[in-house]
Amino acid sequence: MPELTASSLMEHHRAASTLLSLLEGNGRFVAGEPRYKRDIVAARDAAPDQTPSAVVFTCIDSRVTAESVFDCDFGQLLVVRTAGHVPDRAAVGSLEFAAAELGVSLVVVLGHERCGAINAALNAVEADTHDPRSGYLVEQLWQPASQAIEESAEGEDAAPKALRLQVRRTVADLSRREHLDGVLVVGAVYDLDTGQVTLVDED
Repeated sequence: MPELTASSLMEHHRAASTLLSLLEGNGRFVAGEPRYKRDIVAARDAAPDQTPSAVVFTCIDSRVTAESVFDCDFGQLLVVRTAGHVPDRAAVGSLEFAAAELGVSLVVVLGHERCGAINAALNAVEADTHDPRSGYLVEQLWQPASQAIEESAEGEDAAPKALRLQVRRTVADLSRREHLDGVLVVGAVYDLDTGQVTLVDED
């Protein structure tokens, strides 16, 4: 376990405060009362510099727009996307850059229901085959998909469990990265129907 210093405690306090602000923003989004219009005026105001407070590492799904989901304006949020939020080298490098160069102290790993990449992995595991068209993603998501199927009752949809396993797995992976030491990494799931973001525990 990393040594808890005054500076690391201060960073975690800052990250926790940022997380609370993001969840409050999500509450505004769900209520249909966003604070930010993100129009050209806001874009011009943010153009000279950026001071993002967090990174959201999420899926490429077109229905998941982090800036809207958390009601953030231009310059407030960095977003990294891969299908199934698989932490490949480019994604991890981007997160490390955000921490080192922009001082971001919070990473939110945001999964979502009905994820196509998760479903592709579940189908591949059930068929015990690797589709060459999605081979890399299936390979990376095979473990959570396989575990979810094993832990699900007959007839039960394994996708929600696989999704949460992948979120926890990604959080654990990023939390071990040396260059993200001191960064708070949390997992969450976005509900496509309600718009609500729910934190995922790390069990």
